[in-house]
This record gives sequence, C-alpha cells and structure tokens, in this order.
Amino acid sequence: MTTKTDKTIIAFLLAFQDLTNSLSPQEKQNLQEVGKQLETQSKALETHIKGNLLEIISGNTELNQSYQFYQSQLENVEEIPKDLLPTEAEISNFIPPEKLSVTRGFKPKYEATGYENQLNNFVVIVGNSEKPEETVKQATFLGKLKQFLSQSNPAN
Repeated sequence: MTTKTDKTIIAFLLAFQDLTNSLSPQEKQNLQEVGKQLETQSKALETHIKGNLLEIISGNTELNQSYQFYQSQLENVEEIPKDLLPTEAEISNFIPPEKLSVTRGFKPKYEATGYENQLNNFVVIVGNSEKPEETVKQATFLGKLKQFLSQSNPAN
C-alpha cells in the first residue's frame, strides 16, 4: 500500500537528520513554534505553518541544501509506501513517559491514524525536544525513507 503525503515535512525531516551542525537558539525556538502550531492547528499546515517551516530551512544553508536535495528526490516519487512512514507506536517511543496522557471519559469512535498526523506528531516531538538534532537522528523510519529514495532515484 502507498499513500500521498505532504513532501515538505518529509524532506525537512530527512534534511534535518543529515544536519551536522546544531541549530542556533533562534532556529530551535522557531522549530518549537512550528511544533506548537502543528499540535494546535494542524489544518493550517498549507496556509501558515509550512511558510514558517520553509523560513527555518531557508535560513540555514546546510539544512536548505539537504532539503533541496530531498525535495527533488521526492518529486520523482508519486507515492511513498505506507510501511516506510512512522506508525503511532514508533512515534510514541519518542514521547517521554511523563508526557504520556491518560485517556479518560468516552472512547473515541474513530482512531486518529493518518500518516500525515504521525509525521506532524514527530515534528511536534522534535520541536519540543531539548536536543532536536539528536531526537531526529533516532528516527529509524527516516533511514528507510532515504534507502527508498536512493533506489527510486538511481541517478542521484
């Protein structure tokens, strides 16, 4: 099975994982703000949040170069296999135990399952992390995505 996803967030996460330098304090603060926005207004990704994310990317030369590389590779891929995208269980591994919530009240009728939601959740976790560079490097699903992209783009 494959899925259509927003490739901006995927390219950002792949590029961020490759980053060799730490983000500046301002960049970390901006990333944290993007995470907060995704957490509270995920539907505003196209209208507002994506622009803020692109500002972070364009302001960091190394991140921007890597982002452009992954963005061009993703353009050649129509759909990404779902097994390469993070699951809810994978994302929950990044949530510190003290942040896990307890569900109370009625059980929701529908489970939140969208892969875009999981990618957004991961950006939220990375943005809220004290060391976002280290957190993103621990994401195994990004390594699988990189391998898939290198196989899908043999010329690069």
